[in-house]
Amino acid sequence: MNLSLMDLVWMAVFAGAIVYWLNAMRAKEIARAAGKRLCQQAGMMILDDTVSLKRVRLKRNSNGQLDFQRDYEFEFTSDGEYRYKGELHFLGRQLLKADLGVYRVP
Repeated sequence: MNLSLMDLVWMAVFAGAIVYWLNAMRAKEIARAAGKRLCQQAGMMILDDTVSLKRVRLKRNSNGQLDFQRDYEFEFTSDGEYRYKGELHFLGRQLLKADLGVYRVP
């Protein structure tokens, strides 16, 4: 079986896409758990039990290595009537900042 250089390139691109997708799914699960924990600690309830990716970019970590910075949004409620937005900011798997913003206390 003879593989051309182009076949090898396509296989590498496909493998890279799979690795990125798996990494992104794991990062989203970590963010979901962090959002849920943040809401529980504040006496709130995360809605839809999910987070959504708002932005992703490359940034250097404290060791000077490039890593993905991912920003997530989620919705929560304090009283079951109103929806509020929260944000999570990660560099790699490290939570940099979590913000519930302004919400009504029941």
